[in-house]
Amino acid sequence: MPQPTDETPETLVAACVQFDVHREDVTANLRQAEEGIAEAAKASARLCVLPEMWSTSFLTTYEQSLLDAASIAETRLQELSRQHAMVIVGSSIESRDGNLHNCARVWDSGVLAGSYRKVHLFSANAEHRHLRGGDEPLVVDTSAGRIGLLIGYDLRFPDLSRYYFHKSAEILVVPAQWPEVRSQHWRTLLRARAIENIVFVLGCNRTGHDASLKSDEALSFLGDGRIVDPTGEILASGSGDAGALVANLDLRTVRTMRRILQVHRDERPSVYRRLWDETFPSMVEASRESQPKR
Repeated sequence: MPQPTDETPETLVAACVQFDVHREDVTANLRQAEEGIAEAAKASARLCVLPEMWSTSFLTTYEQSLLDAASIAETRLQELSRQHAMVIVGSSIESRDGNLHNCARVWDSGVLAGSYRKVHLFSANAEHRHLRGGDEPLVVDTSAGRIGLLIGYDLRFPDLSRYYFHKSAEILVVPAQWPEVRSQHWRTLLRARAIENIVFVLGCNRTGHDASLKSDEALSFLGDGRIVDPTGEILASGSGDAGALVANLDLRTVRTMRRILQVHRDERPSVYRRLWDETFPSMVEASRESQPKR
């Protein structure tokens, strides 16, 4: 596997900034983000992750004025990244080529290192009816290390995380709005992705309450983010409070474990290819990709 460069840090402080994402209230959400990032900066964090759709939350329609406000808020995130010499990631609404995306931008000391548009849209909450899914993963070298991006529901699809393993990502970041009713799935999947791919995983989950887009059912969010190391140990966990969840990451752990557990050498790609070839037609038939475009 590719080796880290001389610029790659060996250790760093990372943070998940969790808060109650108020629907359509960009001003309130930005204020909470600023407070949490300031708290993370005081703890010397070099990497900071915000919740999914942090500036607006999920809506069925986005007025142009709200899109403009979200864009201004994202510019403020860029400024904070520059001010604190920090990598900041959080997904928000993006209008691009006539489509709306759930997009996570990676700001590295004020520079846009990359953008990731959520691949797997959560149909159980009708996300696919209002947003367009992306089709490109993102692994990017930053001042905080080599990072792979997931957003919320992407966590359930191991192939994407495995791609990041083969691209030598050492940290997976996961902005999310994961409801209490499936909280055990969230916590288990964060650890599973960390263990199976020998990576640090930062899962940032929002707090508070919001209504389902599909049924208007009230949903609760536990603010139960996790920072998990490659052995599955939970380095920090959220307990529902807003603010920065902080932990020290020793990236040498990833590099040492990958030397000892040479999973990449023990894989059987020829077997996997045969299995993929066998199941691919039925997968396509069962997926939304086989259905007419909206």
